[in-house]
Amino acid sequence: MPAWTDLKIKPSELRLDPTLTCGQAFRWQSTGPSEWTCALFGHAIDLKQTPTTILFRTLGHLKTAPTDHSHVESSLRDYLQLHISLETLCDTWTIVDPDFAKLRKAQEGVRTLRQPVVETLFAFIASSNNNIKRITMLVNKFCARFGTPIETNKGIFYTFPEVKDIARCVDIEGTLKELGFGYRAKYYAKTVALLCDSHECPEIFLLGLRDKSLEEARKALLQLSGVGPKVADCVCLMALDKPGAVPVDTHIWQVALRRYQLVTGQKAPSTKAYEAAQQLIIALFGPFAGWAQGMLFSGDLDTAESSAAAVKKELAASKRKAKVDVLPVKPAKPIKPENPTNPEIPASSIKMRLRK
Repeated sequence: MPAWTDLKIKPSELRLDPTLTCGQAFRWQSTGPSEWTCALFGHAIDLKQTPTTILFRTLGHLKTAPTDHSHVESSLRDYLQLHISLETLCDTWTIVDPDFAKLRKAQEGVRTLRQPVVETLFAFIASSNNNIKRITMLVNKFCARFGTPIETNKGIFYTFPEVKDIARCVDIEGTLKELGFGYRAKYYAKTVALLCDSHECPEIFLLGLRDKSLEEARKALLQLSGVGPKVADCVCLMALDKPGAVPVDTHIWQVALRRYQLVTGQKAPSTKAYEAAQQLIIALFGPFAGWAQGMLFSGDLDTAESSAAAVKKELAASKRKAKVDVLPVKPAKPIKPENPTNPEIPASSIKMRLRK
């Protein structure tokens, strides 16, 4: 096994478990105690959380990938955005929202990743009316079908495909429907066609959006099939260097209502309500409001999961109680009077017979 390299990053700046499972990345697999593995930059990257730092190593790579260790480390540091101090951001946010101190402790080390733009775009197209577990399943099926395998002693890990790799498929929509993408399959087919027809290199076009303003990048993404405001904001935040982008989903909508008393008169995040919740979070947390949103999202996700688990436990207990309550009662044998001439039986005699 290759040796580990210490990234020298403390848990207050990065904790792997919540960061890699909170709904921003979908391809990291738990492969050992506190270990996570994913195919990135043409390498199978292994990360390990320790009580004091994060370690990494490479388990395998594509023939075309650069093998220089410092290059891989530099790419990984960029992916994890280790040049940004999460602690400093939290210090600032705690001033504007004193209760953020509790969230900061509960969601310690949940930071926003800087992911490959094609992966982020296509992963979040799959997020429409979906949950993290199912999105993860779909994204991994997608990579197994269109990506390139990297064999390691921990198994096979697939790279995320380039747009033109997907375009080689004769029937993208039909293929994805077979993989379980349902109505989302047509979004993929249309977006691949649009990107390939309009741009000689879709990757260069999408990466170029990093140099555009948030509004320009958002407008360009909204032209793609399956991309609404939330998906566009997710891509801007997690792939296009727009830390002020604030995606508003059900969790953030609830946070805005409960935590910050947002009043819109709406029961669900309509277009106007979406913008109201978004502007509220931006006004509170400033240029890195998207990073704050990530911690708020993770916190509400934990709350929702805890509530769901509690409800599930309560329902299970209710079912067990119901089964006990409806157990058939075996009829007692008729009790014959000891004295036929006196049908009244003493209570003590009845109790003794029932016990028998």
